[in-house]
Amino acid sequence: MAEMKNICGKIPVELHEKVRAEIEERETSTQIFIRQVIEEHFNRLENKGEESMEKRTLAVQVTEELFQRVKWAVTKEGIKQKDFIIRIIEKAVEEELEQPEENAETDRLEEAKETAEDVYEEETTEAETETVEAAEEEADAEISEDAEEEEIPESGEETEEIA
Repeated sequence: MAEMKNICGKIPVELHEKVRAEIEERETSTQIFIRQVIEEHFNRLENKGEESMEKRTLAVQVTEELFQRVKWAVTKEGIKQKDFIIRIIEKAVEEELEQPEENAETDRLEEAKETAEDVYEEETTEAETETVEAAEEEADAEISEDAEEEEIPESGEETEEIA
């Protein structure tokens, strides 16, 4: 374990209250919080050349639930929300770049499959419609022919024969 030294200094009451609230929210200790703040400060100074690069803003709206989950994760990690989001985006982009051909091929295959299914459904629907219509016409014709051939008894004579 590295040798440890103590650091202290007076700060305005308002700033002290903010620090205490942040420490409580993160559920951490003062020692860990101050160390993180100082490390972040020096990391920013070391990466100053990187920060001078042109920057773009990426903004999205999210549900309250997702926002709270991100806030919880940021607090748990003990880092800034910006750094947390950038880390997630960088990881996702790198994963995507590692398998671009595989993902592109999978996407093309899925699109081709969906197109084939759509065409099959359209063709099947048209063929089924024609078949059903032909069957209905045939059934109507048979019913008409049966009705003409069948004789209905007009008097009780024929009924008596059956009995």
